Amino acid sequence: MEPIKQKFSRFESEILDIVKLTENVKHLKISVPNDFSFIPGQYISIIMDNPKTKIKLRRPYSIVSTNKEAKKGYIELCVKIIEKGNITPLLDKLKVGDKIECLGSLGEFKISKESENKNIIFISTGVGIAPFMSMIPYLLEEVKSKEKIILITGYKSEKDVLYNKEIKDFEKKYNKFSNYIILSESQGRVQSLVDEKFDKNADYYICGLKDMISSVNLLLLKKGILGKNIYTEKYN
Repeated sequence: MEPIKQKFSRFESEILDIVKLTENVKHLKISVPNDFSFIPGQYISIIMDNPKTKIKLRRPYSIVSTNKEAKKGYIELCVKIIEKGNITPLLDKLKVGDKIECLGSLGEFKISKESENKNIIFISTGVGIAPFMSMIPYLLEEVKSKEKIILITGYKSEKDVLYNKEIKDFEKKYNKFSNYIILSESQGRVQSLVDEKFDKNADYYICGLKDMISSVNLLLLKKGILGKNIYTEKYN
C-alpha cells in the first residue's frame, strides 16, 4: 500500500452539514482543499476568535471520516458541546454555509505498521470513539487486516451512544470485527469489559479522558501487556 502523502496547512472551510447525535454532541461535515489528506486517527484544529477577548482560540477535533471522503472534498468531525468551553459554544451556533478557519492534518495517534498484523482492541469512552471511526474502516477496507478487531466503548447511558448504526454495519459486513458497549449508569465501567475481553497477543488503542486512560493502561500493564503495545490519546 502506498503511504498517504500529507500536507500540513491552514485553510478556510465551509460547514456543509450538521447532525445532532446526542444532547451535547454534534457531527459536522466540513469542506477541505483538493490536496487535503490525513492518516486515520489524526485531527484538525479549528481556530476561532473569542468574541470577548478577541484572542484566537485553537482546539483539536478528531476526523471521523476516511480519506475516501477527503478526496470528495470534505471530512467529518465529532464535537462535544461544553457549555462553558472556550470554542464549543461558538461552534454550537454555527449554521450550514458558515466559514471556519482550520489547521491540519495533525497528530501522532495512528495505527502502527506492527499493529496491522496483530489483533487490535480499541477502547474509548464518550467522544473518544472519534478517531476509531476512521481507524477501523482503514483496517477493514484498506489494509484488509486478517486479524481480530474489537471495539470496546463506554457511555453514561444508552442515549449517549455514538455511531451505533455505522458500527453495527461494520459488524454485519466483517466477521473479524466485534463491538461491545458498557453503560456506566447501569452496567459498570469500561475497565470490566477490558478485563473480560483481554487478549495477551493484542495491541491496544485507548482514547478518552485521562483518568480512564491511566486506569486502563495500568490494568493492561498489570496483565503483562508491554507499554510499546499500548497507544493512547487523551481528550482533556
